[in-house]
Amino acid sequence: MSDESEFKRGSAAIRRFLRPFKKEITVIAVLGVVSAIMNGVVPYVTGRFFDALILLSGGKYAAGWFGLPLWGSLLALWSVIQIAANNVDWIGDRLRRRVDLGIHLNIQYQGFDQLFKLPLSYHKDTHINGDLQKLSTAGWRMSNLVHFVINIAPQLLSVLIGVVLAATINVWLAGVLLLGVLLYSILLFRILAPAAKLDSAAHKAWNEGWDDSAAAVMQVESVKAAAAEEYESKKARNALLEVTQKMWYKLEVIWSNVSFFQRIIVFLTQFAIFILSVRLVASGSLTVGDLIALNGYAAMFFGPFVSLGYGWQQIQNGVTAAAHAETIFRMPTENYHPEGGIVPRGLQGAVAFEQVSFRYGSKDRDVLSGVSFEVRPGEIVAFVGESGVGKSTAISLISGYNFPTEGRVLVDGVDTRRYDLAALRGAIAVVPQEVALFNDSIGANIGYGSFSASDADIVRAAHEAHIDDFIEELPEKYGTVVGERGIKLSVGQKQRVAIARAILRNPAILILDEPTSALDARTEKLVTESLEKLMRGRTTFIVAHRLSTVRKADAILVFEKGKIVERGSHEELIARKDGVYRRLYEYQIGLH
Repeated sequence: MSDESEFKRGSAAIRRFLRPFKKEITVIAVLGVVSAIMNGVVPYVTGRFFDALILLSGGKYAAGWFGLPLWGSLLALWSVIQIAANNVDWIGDRLRRRVDLGIHLNIQYQGFDQLFKLPLSYHKDTHINGDLQKLSTAGWRMSNLVHFVINIAPQLLSVLIGVVLAATINVWLAGVLLLGVLLYSILLFRILAPAAKLDSAAHKAWNEGWDDSAAAVMQVESVKAAAAEEYESKKARNALLEVTQKMWYKLEVIWSNVSFFQRIIVFLTQFAIFILSVRLVASGSLTVGDLIALNGYAAMFFGPFVSLGYGWQQIQNGVTAAAHAETIFRMPTENYHPEGGIVPRGLQGAVAFEQVSFRYGSKDRDVLSGVSFEVRPGEIVAFVGESGVGKSTAISLISGYNFPTEGRVLVDGVDTRRYDLAALRGAIAVVPQEVALFNDSIGANIGYGSFSASDADIVRAAHEAHIDDFIEELPEKYGTVVGERGIKLSVGQKQRVAIARAILRNPAILILDEPTSALDARTEKLVTESLEKLMRGRTTFIVAHRLSTVRKADAILVFEKGKIVERGSHEELIARKDGVYRRLYEYQIGLH
């Protein structure tokens, strides 16, 4: 994407995340204006105070307000302004911190919320670790950007006020100050112009390097099994310390140049003012107090622009990070509650495919082509075939994770497109081949998805899944934490936790995705007994490569190249001499 579109996306994201804080930002803006006016007046009052002191040192008395001498009146005014300005700034600072924190955490929350609601197809095609990194970076960088802008805006307003007051003292010296600021601004933007592309490229290189390295860490078992630690370490070193570091150092050189030139311009401007002031003071057209006031305005003029030079990197980083995060927020989420969506009550579990075809993208080939079948409530149906023939895709259509490109999928006679997805999926339970548990207690993992279940319900489900004896032997029993992805449990134990979870869900439709393929014979027997209990009275779909698991199915559908090429019972299909099912079966028992 172009730099302009990236800037627009980043700006749009920042505006969206600022929207919930409209009131606070409005108050901060008003307080900023008040602060700018008071801070803009301070150098002028300071100059007048020193002029009053010079008069006093010469033995001259000047009357002020309320019977006070002039110097006393000015000192009182200076004190009131400073106290008021400090209090206004303090209140503004507290509000600003509230906004900073709110933006940071709001981005984190909305990022997680968005990722939860994106379709499975997005998660399968994307580096989710990379997305999390982008959202985390956007959180603190956008917070820093807002912090910086809120702080510098009143200072820039003070400059406008200072220009007017400086001009009342001496137009020519005020002009020199203004000329210095303009020259600095021009050089600042000329130097920073090439930084935008470089900053975007550096962020991209950093994100890609971080994504790859984080993905390898998440697969550390595979890395160690392949003795690939050194290989992955070299990849990380090249991505972060070679490519990214070199690009980022070029950026740092630019910021260094900004720092150098701003110091030179500030020096030359102040030097010019001092030279001109000598003649003006000598001729009596400029007082020492006027010079002190002008010197204060010089610091006031350059201060915000110097800060802008230093802070431009924060602004650029914030916009770039916001643009990267915005690409995630703009991805279409699942439509969980379509208009007029049907909420099933007492789902029976009848499923029908009517001439269903499906492809993932308009340019992709069909994964399913003209698939039709009917399943009555309570029937057990097996999908068999080699890998990549469309079995898992067909299953995903039942739960509404995808919808047919052509044709219809009906559950209890209703097109899945018309269902409230949360309600439909609530009536379906899945026992997957690879069970990924949360780093939580084993009881919480069994109850996941059935959040209102009682402890007694969880114990009952564990008993029916033949895992209660194992749990009772654990140190914390149902409170024992299973580790990341259930690493502390064996494959068979994880499968039985998944079965207990499905029992607790009491689904109308049950999906078994190769639930016994990775188990030893004894564990398979226990899991199979649990599954047979679970399948009773429920419409069940079994996705299987191991054909020994599908013998008891009421119907077996054989997939090949996205089509159903055979259907029947195990006995019927095995009797076909040149059938696909028979060939697969004979391969598995070693006849080929």
